[in-house]
Amino acid sequence: MPRISGSLDQHRAAVRGRILVAVREIMAAEGVDRLSMAEVAARSGLGRGVVYNYFADVRALLIAHAEHETTRFTEELHRALEPATTPTERIVVYVRRQLADFAACPQPAGPELATLLGPDGYRRMQAHVEPLGRILAGIIADGVATGEFAPCDPAATAHLLHACLGAERHPLGQGSRDLEETTGNVTTFVLRGLGASPRH
Repeated sequence: MPRISGSLDQHRAAVRGRILVAVREIMAAEGVDRLSMAEVAARSGLGRGVVYNYFADVRALLIAHAEHETTRFTEELHRALEPATTPTERIVVYVRRQLADFAACPQPAGPELATLLGPDGYRRMQAHVEPLGRILAGIIADGVATGEFAPCDPAATAHLLHACLGAERHPLGQGSRDLEETTGNVTTFVLRGLGASPRH
C-alpha cells in the first residue's frame, strides 16, 4: 500500500488516479484485451488487493476509465476553444482535438465498448458524453445564427458529426491512418457539410 501523505481524500484520489493512468497506458499500448486486474496492479505499482479496493472488476475499471477520459477531454476542449472567436474556428478546433485524442488515447469502438460495459455501464458512459454533444450543438447553433452555417437542426447535426468523427476512432487509435491527413480531410468534409468555407 502506498504511503499516505496529505488528507485521506487526497490519498484516495491519487491512488485512483494511478490506477486509471495504468488502464489508459495498457489500452493505448496493448488494447483492451490485455486489460486485467493483475496487469493494472503491475503497471500502477500497486498490490492487486489495492486495485480491488477501488474497483470490483475489469468492467468497473472500464466504466471509470471512460468517465475519467471524457471529463479530461471536455476540460481540455473548453481550454482549446477559448481562443477561437467564430463558430467556424470552433468547429475546426473541435474536430482537430477530437481526432487527436482518438490517436493519442485509443479506446474500443462503440459496439465493442457496449459489449464490454453492459447496458447499464454503457448508459452511464453515454451520460458523461452528452455534454460534448451539447457543446457541439451550441457551436452549430451559433454558426447558423451568424449565417456561417446553413440552416439545420443543431442537435441532429451534432449527432451526425459525431458519427463522422467516430468512424475515425479505430483507424487513428490503431495508427493505420495519418492524423494530419485525416484531420484535413474530415475538417474539409465537415465544413462543407455545414455550408462553411473549408478554412483550416
